[in-house]
Amino acid sequence: MNGGTCDVLIHNGLVLSMDSKRRIHRQGALAIAGSRIVAVGRSSDLKDRFDARLTVDAEGGIVHPGFIDAHNHIVHTSCRGVFGSIHDTGSSPINFADWKAGVTEADEAAATALACVEMLRCGFTMFIEPGSLFSTVAAAAAIERVGLRALVAPTYLWDRRECFDAMPALESQSLMARAPIDRARCLEQLDAELHRNDDPNALVRGYVFVYGVGTGSPELLQAAHACARGYNVPLHLHAGYVPEEAEIYRALNGACQLVHLRGLGVLDEHTVVVHANALDDAEEAAVRESGCQIVWCPTAFFSLGIGGRSRFKMAERMRQGVRLSLGTDGAFDGTPGDTMQAAHFAAQTYANPISAEALLEMQTVNAAAAAGLEAELGSLEPGKRADVVVRSPAAAEAYPDNNPVHQLALTMGSGSVDTVLVNGEVVFSGGRSTRVDEPEVCRTASTSVAGRAQRLGVDLAGAWPIID
Repeated sequence: MNGGTCDVLIHNGLVLSMDSKRRIHRQGALAIAGSRIVAVGRSSDLKDRFDARLTVDAEGGIVHPGFIDAHNHIVHTSCRGVFGSIHDTGSSPINFADWKAGVTEADEAAATALACVEMLRCGFTMFIEPGSLFSTVAAAAAIERVGLRALVAPTYLWDRRECFDAMPALESQSLMARAPIDRARCLEQLDAELHRNDDPNALVRGYVFVYGVGTGSPELLQAAHACARGYNVPLHLHAGYVPEEAEIYRALNGACQLVHLRGLGVLDEHTVVVHANALDDAEEAAVRESGCQIVWCPTAFFSLGIGGRSRFKMAERMRQGVRLSLGTDGAFDGTPGDTMQAAHFAAQTYANPISAEALLEMQTVNAAAAAGLEAELGSLEPGKRADVVVRSPAAAEAYPDNNPVHQLALTMGSGSVDTVLVNGEVVFSGGRSTRVDEPEVCRTASTSVAGRAQRLGVDLAGAWPIID
């Protein structure tokens, strides 16, 4: 022994470090002091070097950086089973925008807690919420209670409505009453969540998200970019969601969206474009020239049904050096843990495959970069935050164990997550939360959804009868 001490020593694991050399330690370990990783290497070496307050035996299971969901409307998990399709505007007394607007503070807290527990079970330790919370205070309290990280932004920043004609289910009188399409409101609220960054150890931090898809004026977009740069946080916005939106934008502004943003000085290496499903050749060039990042939401792409009207460019962008990360968008019909598999199948559908290695990069180091936290998160390296996931080697999907990268990206589901640390604290152990009563979280969320449906006149009964 050399007298070194640490708080947590995870040993006897197959450690996928995701460091710059993408090293995998077959008999690996990592030592954690406080909230930081202090050493990564061979188990035998680190066990000799450190006395640990807590020792976690990975039993040969995969150890990896916590996954980061780069785009998740966190409360939309509560929409499961409510609509056959969130884009439907005819078969329900309300549309998706009405459902979003009908949320209470208690509903947001309940939905956020449920989504966070689900994320832990899928190996996620952080998500980026894109400005669709009405009470960031209630949601942040729920996030911290479960023990995850998150970025949050002000509520629905928009000051133009024309492009909603391409996406009618995203607009309603009730939603616009709660989040008015008003420039003065948006300019006043741009920095509303950035006070959270005063505490460098805060689990919930702030950033700038303007809704995008043509709903932002040049004045709002430029002010948002200036605010983000002044506070050293990223600027995110939706763009290229559906082809019809792109057509309306071009008619309004005389240029395609990303070319227009480039001309406004808004598109640069600190800008993150979400979706990018429908970009033309000039926009593809603007992406490459600006150095902006893209968040791809493959399950949302499938749900839009635009495959025949939109070119698949994600694999090509990646090969051209564009930095891509992965987002869930809304976990309506799956979980965040399904995102890499959805991306894999989308790429295979277009005969333009993306490797398992690239998928893991999108869900870790690239997503950390999209959050503006690449120096802090995304890999297991000394000095980085100790956001760590330990997978159980007892899960059937952990075998055959000849290719751990393929397993982790494509076959290891939520049932394989055994232990999760966030900021050096064990928040999930033995396949259960250490912070919250999971059955109570689930019951509260179900009660919340039933109450909201009753308030809004939505019948939650399915097509098939349920007999008591």
